[in-house]
Amino acid sequence: MASRPEPRFSTRLRVRVRGVDSFGHPFQQDAYTCDISRGGARLDGTPCVIDQAAVIEIQHRGRRARYKVVWIGGYGTALHAQAGLQCLESGECIWGHLPAPSAPMTRFS
Repeated sequence: MASRPEPRFSTRLRVRVRGVDSFGHPFQQDAYTCDISRGGARLDGTPCVIDQAAVIEIQHRGRRARYKVVWIGGYGTALHAQAGLQCLESGECIWGHLPAPSAPMTRFS
C-alpha cells in the first residue's frame, strides 16, 4: 500500500452534506467525519444513493468546500454508508487548524 501524501486525524465532527443523488434529486443531510486531513475526509452517514465521482458540498462550522467522492463503502459491509472524499478546492481546509504532520492525534474537535 502506498503511503498517504498527508496524515489523517481520527475525529468525529458533525458536517452538513449537500449534493445531487444518483436519481438527480438534490439532498442535504447531516453526517459525521471518521477521519480528516487537509485535502480530504472519510464520512459516516452519507446517503446510500450518491455515486462515486459525484461532487458534493461539505459544510463545517460555517466553512464550505466542494469534495469529490472517491470511494463508497459497500452495502452490507462495515464501511456501509461511509464515503472517502477529496477536496477540490486547493488551499481550502474547512476543518480549521490541524496539527503538524509530525504530531498525529487521535481526537480533534
